[in-house]
Amino acid sequence: MSRWIVERSRRRLEAEIGTVVKPAGGKLRIALAYPNRYHIGMSNVGFQAVYKFWNELPDVVCERVFLPDPDELEEYARSKTSLLSFETQQPVQSFDVFAVSITFEPDELNLVRMLDLAGIPALRAERTDADPLVVAGGPITFLNPEPMTPFLDVVAIGEAEALLPTLTDAMRTSTARSAIRARLEGEDGFYLPTDEPAGKLVRAKMGKRADFLPPATYVLTPETEMSNKFLVEVSRGCPTLCRFCWAGYNYLPKRSFEIEKLLDVARQAREHTNQIGLVSTAVGAHKEIVPLLHALKEMGYRISVSSLRFEDLRAELLEPLTGSGERTLAVAPEVGTDRLRFAIHKRVSNEEILEKTDLIFSRGIENLKLYVMVGLPTETEEDVHGIVDLVSRVREQLVAHGKARGRLGRLIPSVNPFIPKPGTPFQWSAMERPAVLARKMMYLRRAFGRMPNVEANFQSPRVELLQAVLSVGDRRVAPVLLRIARDGSTLKAALAAEGLSLDELLYRERPRGEPLPWGHIDNGMKPELLESQYEKAHATVATVLEPA
Repeated sequence: MSRWIVERSRRRLEAEIGTVVKPAGGKLRIALAYPNRYHIGMSNVGFQAVYKFWNELPDVVCERVFLPDPDELEEYARSKTSLLSFETQQPVQSFDVFAVSITFEPDELNLVRMLDLAGIPALRAERTDADPLVVAGGPITFLNPEPMTPFLDVVAIGEAEALLPTLTDAMRTSTARSAIRARLEGEDGFYLPTDEPAGKLVRAKMGKRADFLPPATYVLTPETEMSNKFLVEVSRGCPTLCRFCWAGYNYLPKRSFEIEKLLDVARQAREHTNQIGLVSTAVGAHKEIVPLLHALKEMGYRISVSSLRFEDLRAELLEPLTGSGERTLAVAPEVGTDRLRFAIHKRVSNEEILEKTDLIFSRGIENLKLYVMVGLPTETEEDVHGIVDLVSRVREQLVAHGKARGRLGRLIPSVNPFIPKPGTPFQWSAMERPAVLARKMMYLRRAFGRMPNVEANFQSPRVELLQAVLSVGDRRVAPVLLRIARDGSTLKAALAAEGLSLDELLYRERPRGEPLPWGHIDNGMKPELLESQYEKAHATVATVLEPA
């Protein structure tokens, strides 16, 4: 075992607040993995909530596991050390359960890498009852788990709070993989992959209300993307239901966490930090958002929010934010024209957006992030030009308000390519080819480059291809992941070696009625509703005010 790796973990542990270290004797031992680096995983409130849940059970020991940093990977290879747990630096292979929380598709590749590093056979078919149970949960599992099912014994589909009690009871009955799978057979929310194609419908298990403890940063550390900031989830779901957005459709109905529970966890964290971040797909849609913001401000917190919907922006919401010291905000116009915005079911016009951005700057916000997309279904060149026009007009507001206060801020457009997501009306849509997306992004890059105080970020279409393939692929993609993880193959080469093509997977409209790789996952959304929303998006728009 490498002493250097052990010391690295111990130094990080010393900087943490809220770490749980328990004696393991006679207890169910769970290695809870986040398939990415420590500084990314520790910013994930869902991961932290699962860690808290399991460690509050007296008969369970839960230790964290992360993908090693690049220098750690070199040391693992040099010292021939197998992957170690974070709290006690024990071999992950020695635990009863390897539970992984997957939020983003590219992390499926890191799942394979971590299994290999741990010495756990990556393929389910190669494991025995002596190996740890490999179980995965998280948002990706109830979108499309198929590309990673050959690596998993159990797939937990739904919300952790609804799934964990049943899963934990099953794991208490036996440490043998086969016995645990048998115990979960027929339970809602649990998909037990076999070598046969998926057939039986699996119903996602969701919480009926947000009446449990809010997911939050229960372990604080300075070594994260949100250094020592206390993050807390304030609500789930989004009433907008944008036709490309999986979170809106998969977390229905929209639910708000009770304000007293949010304030309770905030009070407990206040002695350790004065920074709080409110997390949700629609923070401003919380039913008591204004009283919540005022209460957090009174506690002495500097408050930030993940993003705000234009529909929720109002002076009474902005004032406690800026009054707490916040000077940066994120909003999502998504596109530059009313026609396309209404086609994606975002019911706000450019003029309404400009009214809201003017209000934002007038209330003391200096820096504004704008999330926009290219390559959406029905997009035209006019829509792409519209992004430039809208950003230019928002910039004029930023400059006018900045000059009045004597300090200019920044406008930060973040440009991402559209990727079709399962469980949404656009799940049948084609992704645009990288060359077309790159041309559009180059046009935007040049236009924004001529605008002072505009600092745009662009997500490379080619980099996003792996995410797209994993988003809509089937289990034939699993060998592709193995080739990339083990041999360093490129995505293109790995697909070709497996007889797959991007034309088949991404660059075509899927006919309605064609079996979908994720068709056996029932998230509660009726397929005919998704189809009707797809058709409405593609219909000729007689007027931009046509009802949704």
